[in-house]
Amino acid sequence: MIFFNDAFQHTDNCFVSPSDRGLTLGDGVFDTMLVVDGTPLYPEEHFKRLVQNAGILKIRFTLDFLATAKNLLKVNQFTTGRYAIRTTITRGSGMRGLAPPETATTTIIMQASPVPQNDDPVTMIIAETVRRNSFSPLSRIKSLNYGDNLIALMEAKDKGADDAILLNAEGHVCCASTSNIFIVEGHDFITPPLYDGVLNGITRQFILQKYRVREESIHAERLLKSDAAFLTNSLSGIRAIKKIEDTTFAYAKLAGLAA
Repeated sequence: MIFFNDAFQHTDNCFVSPSDRGLTLGDGVFDTMLVVDGTPLYPEEHFKRLVQNAGILKIRFTLDFLATAKNLLKVNQFTTGRYAIRTTITRGSGMRGLAPPETATTTIIMQASPVPQNDDPVTMIIAETVRRNSFSPLSRIKSLNYGDNLIALMEAKDKGADDAILLNAEGHVCCASTSNIFIVEGHDFITPPLYDGVLNGITRQFILQKYRVREESIHAERLLKSDAAFLTNSLSGIRAIKKIEDTTFAYAKLAGLAA
């Protein structure tokens, strides 16, 4: 079962209007939160970001986030194991055209699904098919338009890699398709600043709090010369990068690293 507009319902009974702006324009935001053995991890941080992201699009909504997440787990009897809770917020339905309606009822969907633990180091490419726009607010929020990320990931899969690193128009490293990125130089961690077109991931935030990290723009050449590199994501946690293009990294140096 899922939570759909104020009620828990079977998926087959849930219908989104063909005029919902989330469907027609990507006019909405989402969040993905990890649950381990029935306990949602960092719900306050996830909800705070969800509200902030929606605010960028001037979407306002009401949701008892943690209570709904716990009830969702309960009705599905998801008490043990790892699950991903995805919350999707759209502006709701509107007339044809880009301008938002003066009044609209938001669509709210929360669903949970099993997610396996995967700590395997990853192989990466540097995406050539797309660049992130560091000037766009959408580069820094989880909007319903993930087209750039999808194109980059498909390029990586076509080239036999696990994921892709996205650069911005200035050639600075931004992120992977669904993860933040850090490099290691000596004893220091460096991660791209938000103004380069970076989403402020929840795990990224905790790494910044726990370790000595510098936020600096990173050119691709510097990335390839770093001692090690890793990705962070709310579902996978920390994953070492073992190879980018033809450059191999000593990912064993990251043993014991945790958020």
